[in-house]
Amino acid sequence: MFGGKVPNSAILRGRLHVLPFDGVAAAESRKDNKKMIDSPNQASLRDAALFHLAFFALALPLTLSLEGHDLGRALIWLAALYNLALPLAARWRRHPQWYVLWTFLLPLSLTLPAADWLLVKRLGTLVFPNYGVPKLANVVPVYFAGMWIMLLWPITLYAAAVQRGWSYLFAGVTGLLLFLLAEWAAPGLGLWHPQNVLTVGGVALYPLVPEALLAVAALWMWRVTAEAPRWQKIVGALAVTVFYAGALSLFLLWIK
Repeated sequence: MFGGKVPNSAILRGRLHVLPFDGVAAAESRKDNKKMIDSPNQASLRDAALFHLAFFALALPLTLSLEGHDLGRALIWLAALYNLALPLAARWRRHPQWYVLWTFLLPLSLTLPAADWLLVKRLGTLVFPNYGVPKLANVVPVYFAGMWIMLLWPITLYAAAVQRGWSYLFAGVTGLLLFLLAEWAAPGLGLWHPQNVLTVGGVALYPLVPEALLAVAALWMWRVTAEAPRWQKIVGALAVTVFYAGALSLFLLWIK
């Protein structure tokens, strides 16, 4: 599956699917993509852990050392660095499933700031510091379009390695824990802070379950669209964003 050149006949039949690696085998069919999605190997999981340890070892000290406009510019560069380094690392370490997951989650990450816009502009429960960087819809700092994937990508990859009967539970629990950590750390890092909602220890309670559901929905949609054309993957990612925004609104009504 990972070695040699893809026959020209396979390309002509349209069976080469979203894996643009020279010298790294592409899937011979869309069914190969589905099998690959559900079976990341141990080397893939190990390298993913090392990649994220290295990235956050750089990102966290840098974020803590800066403030104001310097912090805003650094966050833009870090978001861009993550989304450039990940596919390059996938090619270098020969993990095509990394690239497949990245191409699915990137459109999702790009659209999830729409849910943040809802919280800021309509519901008034979220505040982003003004660091002088461009904002999406003049509300959400542009770097957030590249930051959602930083949590969703490892959650989805590792959940896919768990036995199918438990993988969605794993995604939900892991998503809950990692997003809880993010919600707790965000004010101290100067990323965002909640307002006008119930909080415990500075953490807003209403988004936690929707964020866990977001992790589950991302894994489910990734699997459902494994054999789908690219445009259907993008539509699926947009559907997950709409689902998440609706979940946020409902839980805000119940918990606020």
